[in-house]
Amino acid sequence: MTLHHRAVRRHAAALTAALMLLTACTGGGLSPGKDDPLQTKATAEVKGLAETRAQAVATTAGNPLDDWRTNTSPCVGRRGEIADDGRWKLSGFAGIPVAPADQITTLHRVRDMWRQQGYEITEDRTFAEGTRGAVSMRDTETGITVSLTTTKSRDRIALILASDCYMPAAGEDPANA
Repeated sequence: MTLHHRAVRRHAAALTAALMLLTACTGGGLSPGKDDPLQTKATAEVKGLAETRAQAVATTAGNPLDDWRTNTSPCVGRRGEIADDGRWKLSGFAGIPVAPADQITTLHRVRDMWRQQGYEITEDRTFAEGTRGAVSMRDTETGITVSLTTTKSRDRIALILASDCYMPAAGEDPANA
């Protein structure tokens, strides 16, 4: 076997291992499809999880959440389809007042807290001018994602939260609330 063939085999083996690891970490690399079974969750339970994640960010940032709000909506499939079985997701939004000079440091402090708690960091970047940035995480246990980004006005950090899709608890219809 030539040196070139050995190198190709080594790279192919490494690529295969990386793909297997990626697939294992992402549940097959596919988001749930329209007909896949989902967990049933009460709206209050998911709202509680979301608020806990958002409050942890605010505590770490050292400032309160400004205008925290959540809403529920139907889950939308990859091709824009909406299932007719009531599956739903929750979104949350808030601002966190942070002085412009402290924003990058605050993003890094929150990122470090997330890492210490075992969350998957999905984005961590500083924009070209070095005074703005974004950081995001995914809680693989609950499926909640949280993204933080500096705002154009530079007076706050925007927090955006999203949950996985769930089936509604008995008597609830959060997809159509």
